[in-house]
Amino acid sequence: MCSSHHEEGRGRGHRHGFRGFGRRGFPNREALVERLRAYQEHLESEARNVQDLLGRLADAPEAPTEVE
Repeated sequence: MCSSHHEEGRGRGHRHGFRGFGRRGFPNREALVERLRAYQEHLESEARNVQDLLGRLADAPEAPTEVE
C-alpha cells in the first residue's frame, strides 16, 4: 500500500465510526443505520451549537474599535 493512499482517508468522519470499511467489509444494514443515526444526531447537535453562537453574536453589542 502506498503511504499517500493511506493518508488520503485520514480525518474524514473518524469520530463518527466511518473509518472506511477496509478488511472488515461493508457493515450490515443494522450497523450502518445505527452509525448513520448517530452521525445525524451529531450533525443536528453541531447545527444547534452554530445557531446558538450566531444568536449570541447577533445579540451582543459590537465591541468598540480603537483607532490610533
